[in-house]
Amino acid sequence: MKARTGSYLTRHGGWFALGLALVGMLLWMLWLRPQPASPDLARYSPREALVFIEAGSLPDGLRRLEELSFWKDLKSAIGTPGQFEDVLHGGRLIEWFDIGPAEARLLARARWGLIVTGITAEVTPPPAAAPSDTPGSNPGKPAAPPSAEGATLDVTPQLTLCLATGLSGAELTSLAQERLPLVARRLLGPDPQRSDHADAGGQVLCFRSPARPEATLWAATRGDLLFLANHEAALRACLDVADGRRPPLAGVPAFEDARQTVQGQSSWLFAFINPAGLEAALRLRQGLPGAGGTISANGQEQSLLTALLTGLSNGLGYSLDVQAGQVVERYHLALHPNIVAALRPHLRPALATPRVERFLPPTGGLTAVGLAQPLTALDQVQLALAARSPAPVAFLSRELVVGLRERYGIRPQEALDDFLGEQWLVVDPGRRTPTALILGVPVRDRTRLLPTLDRYLRADGASIANLSLGATGIPLAASTHRDGRAACFLDDWLFLGERSALEQTLPQAVDGAPPQPVRSTWHGTPDAFLHRVNQPREDLERATLALIALTRAGEATPSRLGEPAIRRAIERQPPATGYLQLRDDGCFGEMRSPLGNLAYLTSLFDSQ
Repeated sequence: MKARTGSYLTRHGGWFALGLALVGMLLWMLWLRPQPASPDLARYSPREALVFIEAGSLPDGLRRLEELSFWKDLKSAIGTPGQFEDVLHGGRLIEWFDIGPAEARLLARARWGLIVTGITAEVTPPPAAAPSDTPGSNPGKPAAPPSAEGATLDVTPQLTLCLATGLSGAELTSLAQERLPLVARRLLGPDPQRSDHADAGGQVLCFRSPARPEATLWAATRGDLLFLANHEAALRACLDVADGRRPPLAGVPAFEDARQTVQGQSSWLFAFINPAGLEAALRLRQGLPGAGGTISANGQEQSLLTALLTGLSNGLGYSLDVQAGQVVERYHLALHPNIVAALRPHLRPALATPRVERFLPPTGGLTAVGLAQPLTALDQVQLALAARSPAPVAFLSRELVVGLRERYGIRPQEALDDFLGEQWLVVDPGRRTPTALILGVPVRDRTRLLPTLDRYLRADGASIANLSLGATGIPLAASTHRDGRAACFLDDWLFLGERSALEQTLPQAVDGAPPQPVRSTWHGTPDAFLHRVNQPREDLERATLALIALTRAGEATPSRLGEPAIRRAIERQPPATGYLQLRDDGCFGEMRSPLGNLAYLTSLFDSQ
């Protein structure tokens, strides 16, 4: 018996030891092998960058996609092919074991950063009319100069894509030389012109479109970092930071505070907007600058609007992650202490009750805000801003407040706060245009508001027509103003908005229950001054078609949304809910939803 046992161990002991060694090696590679530290891409962004965005690796993002309840409900409904799962598993193996071709390892392990250092905006006038040769006209007479109406605003961000690839410098240089011409042809068209430029830290490549000389692709490497930019100045700014010639964004107190507050280092995506970046967004939203110009990151040339925003805030932080099957988005708007002190006495807990929920549209959103004495609060914020700003900024802020009062027919020094309540509403009918929003003003004394309301409706010489909302009989005052403004009283609110939006939304709320009952509690904290709930059906439908195209799960046509299984998967999702609260350092908010802003990321993919 002993001899047999010894013979068995002799025959099989080697295989047993080999198996243990393989298992031990696998455990070491998966759990015990030291993992490289996640790179801080803010170390390569200029301190004055308008916008900074960083995201984790693609496999990391796909892992989060798999954790979404929406994806778990949807993938069987659309019939996701097995090849998609194979791609996910293959990406994980490459990421874990760091094996495979350099290109595959880059795609599996790279961390992505997007840095906007400037925005160029140019207004293209409409084409001039041809000379008139009709009877009774002067043949060959020059056309009238083009008007501003019909002009287009062309916006070009100066941006740099920074990839921390995890490859060796030699591997990355070789891969860039091989693949960048293919990337340039895809972005710029056939036969892009290549030129090499000298640089203190290495070679800089430039590809230029022959048809559009302004369309360029600039590229450079630094160690395992790959920089791709659409403008030379954007690339040089990031290279100067990487080479130590310019201070980085990392380490700036406002940036680090924002990243810590929104948990940016542990989230899949983090973004930070400087006050200069906020200025750029506002100016472009208003169609400025008039005849074209550049909004740059030059801190020495601040406009009045930059100074105004700097006097209010140190920046906006944002993060996106997946928790418990939902997308969690966090926001933090840093406010200066005097601004917080001016706001705190006027903010109240927002009440999210069934009485409020009945105004939730089937495809839109509803926001409840707790705000007492809004006109006094506005004046206090303006005074707090003026106290720490130069005279031009103080003047500009006061004019903005005056203009806002005039917009709603409120005369200077007119006292209305005592006649207004504390629970405000903003109803979004789902049209995705700011002018379609409906404002619900809490009212304590209707008669005292009537003169102000009359001035608002009769602005610019408009007249008023007295109507009623459908079968409900709710009195509606409709103005002939060009923006279609109208107003009506309902319960304790005065509702202001476009006539069509009011006619679409308010009759449904008279029944006493929301068309789509809120199937989950409002997400928030007891001291939140703002609560929001939103029905994301349109976003989910758009994302469904994008995911069908991305996973090659058949034709991504709108008719697929009518399939019973897909429709059930979409309608099963809860509404998006969130809140805002005032803290000592500013406003912090959180939103939980089935998809969140991932809907916009998935929309980048199409059937091609």
